[in-house]
Amino acid sequence: MRTLSVGALVFTAFCAAACSAEQSAAVAPKTAAPARAEAPPAELAAVSPVERHVGDFVVHVVSGTFRKEAAVFTERVLAREGDGWVMEYKLEDNSGARSLRATVDANGEVTRVALLDDGDEKPGTLADYEAFMALANLAPDENDGLVATSRGTCMVGPSELDCETKNYRVMLGDKEASLGITGSHAVPGLDLAGEITTPDGTVIYRSVLIERGNEANEHDDDSFALVDHGSK
Repeated sequence: MRTLSVGALVFTAFCAAACSAEQSAAVAPKTAAPARAEAPPAELAAVSPVERHVGDFVVHVVSGTFRKEAAVFTERVLAREGDGWVMEYKLEDNSGARSLRATVDANGEVTRVALLDDGDEKPGTLADYEAFMALANLAPDENDGLVATSRGTCMVGPSELDCETKNYRVMLGDKEASLGITGSHAVPGLDLAGEITTPDGTVIYRSVLIERGNEANEHDDDSFALVDHGSK
């Protein structure tokens, strides 16, 4: 099987997303001080490696014009396999739910895919994985670099965190767009929110982190959840 590199979920293959009615409930910057970047990087914002543990899960709400309706995207760490991990991904919207499992090696490469149907597994392909991820993630075709950075505080669930939003000029095909990514040192390795918007303000893609934790510890201090997942 051809392998595919997996990044941290601005989005799992890499997510990208920032503010609207959905996001204001989840990640709403309260203060900000924009600053022009001195040296725009050639790549998207670096994401710190996620320290995984069996039972870890993260949940994002994804929306925007790239799909018909908002959906809840869940990533779970099912098991350790050698130096890699067995991951399960679930996407839920008003039309139903679909799930997929993937084995990811130590280099972040997908080496095995299984499709899930009512709990039963059947062999899948890398194409199945890519098609599934395309329903939850959108990656720009080009990144022209960082254009601005703003810092402030964000409400993430019940917690108020120091946050930083980085804005990039990107291209989707031959169309210019803006990519904003919000993160916090309090939640290393994960983007709190991000979005891709057109110059006229149309939100093409948005992803908002609404929950994270470990299923083995219901009272994990790192776990948080919102009452309104913004998927209506």
